[in-house]
Amino acid sequence: MVSRTPVALAADCDTKVLDFEALASATYGLATQQSQLGRKVANALDVIEKALGKYGPESIALSFNGGKDCTALMHLVRAALYKYTTLHSQQTEALVSFCVLYKKTFPEIDTFVQKSVCRYRLTLVEKNGPMRQGLQQFKDDCPGIQAIFVGTRRDDPYGDKLDFFSPTDADWPQFMRVNPVLDWSFDDIWGFIQGVGVPYCCLYDQGYTSLGDVDSTVRNPALCKDGVYQPAWSLANGTLERSGRSSSNISRSSANST
Repeated sequence: MVSRTPVALAADCDTKVLDFEALASATYGLATQQSQLGRKVANALDVIEKALGKYGPESIALSFNGGKDCTALMHLVRAALYKYTTLHSQQTEALVSFCVLYKKTFPEIDTFVQKSVCRYRLTLVEKNGPMRQGLQQFKDDCPGIQAIFVGTRRDDPYGDKLDFFSPTDADWPQFMRVNPVLDWSFDDIWGFIQGVGVPYCCLYDQGYTSLGDVDSTVRNPALCKDGVYQPAWSLANGTLERSGRSSSNISRSSANST
């Protein structure tokens, strides 16, 4: 196991902690807008607030591997957590996050994850091996965690079978999976990231739209214009989001969304 804390990483990264008050103000401000994205942001925040109210911040973790979906989710969770701690006169604590490393990742993702640990005050726990094994190790090491925020969307593989609150299958380590962005689309994710200025991995500016194993993920062919790859957010057809990934790299068991 590799366990990282914001303090441990502070010497390795000069990235400052975000202003959570400003982050929450911008995020909740977007949620008041009478637009499709505004309503989806409001619903996602409502799901997160219900989870915080039911389990408490100390009993919920965030599944985070540096992908765009869980990056947007991380920003939403931080906004809701700031509101929650302010209302309850609590100090803003580090947010427990975990990632199961079952694949060879891009170095750019590793760098982005480390910077995110600093920006969002994460306590990141990494596990190696298959997803089920990694989740069991996480449960054994963090028995107080009852629920996990996950960035799964309905158009992800097997995402259509989930609800906003879905327990893991009976033969898996038992957690409540909380899926706040379940009804979001590819365009919604990028609309939110750009709308409130969410920092994201630089690979998305280089023609990648979905990140998996470094050996089986390439730039999205649909973004190649005259030999130059356009950024992910310019993809006109969101159904082509995973055109740069092999089908074998998209696993039903994955708790991380990219």
